[in-house]
Amino acid sequence: MHGTLERIQVDATPLVNGPLRVYFVFSALVVTALTTDLATHLAAMAAFALLSIHAVGRAYVRLLRYPLPFLLPSLLLIAITLPGEPVAEFWVLTISARGIDVAAATGVRAVASLSVLSFLVLTTTAPQLVAALDGLRLPAPIVELLLLVYRGIQVLIEQSARLTTAARLRGGFTSRRSLFRTTKLIGASLLVSSIDRAEAFGTAMEARNYAGEMPVPGYESDGHAVVGAVLCLLVAVRWLT
Repeated sequence: MHGTLERIQVDATPLVNGPLRVYFVFSALVVTALTTDLATHLAAMAAFALLSIHAVGRAYVRLLRYPLPFLLPSLLLIAITLPGEPVAEFWVLTISARGIDVAAATGVRAVASLSVLSFLVLTTTAPQLVAALDGLRLPAPIVELLLLVYRGIQVLIEQSARLTTAARLRGGFTSRRSLFRTTKLIGASLLVSSIDRAEAFGTAMEARNYAGEMPVPGYESDGHAVVGAVLCLLVAVRWLT
């Protein structure tokens, strides 16, 4: 991605601001992830894609490029492992009609959930997330865990972007064989670097006498009309289809 994720978050111009944005995303994610209705998934995908593009422009599309390559192999595995009426056969692998249906439904739900979360990731800084979670009166260990996971996702996205760019410049995606090999190497590198970074982060926190409580800044919420409109749309689509 062009520029760091933190810079994109700071420069973002979302229609929903303050702790309300976090509560909005969590509510929409619950509605999206817990339903099997295709129309609801498509509505969530469209609504949050528009909100994200309005806030950060093309950064939304660039962000989705990184989780999708990891999602596609999982969907392929679903398609070839579920039994049913055969549709296509490749050597010892058989793709069934039921497998395609389940893989398609799972893929749409996953992309819809990614669209919802992308709006949060692209527009919400770590201090803003802490303020929203503190407003829910959650226990300090839970706030700390959620914050570390959220920050870890940001670091993982930036690291993945750098590795992908470096691999592309070195011709790592020029053929199907090199694509699988490069993807495997990038995944392994991300795993190792994530473990190293987590250990270094823990050491840094201990060196600074971290006591388990994050400082909480204050933010004003606005955009209630947008939140109400989108949530009403998702609920209406869910019950009318």
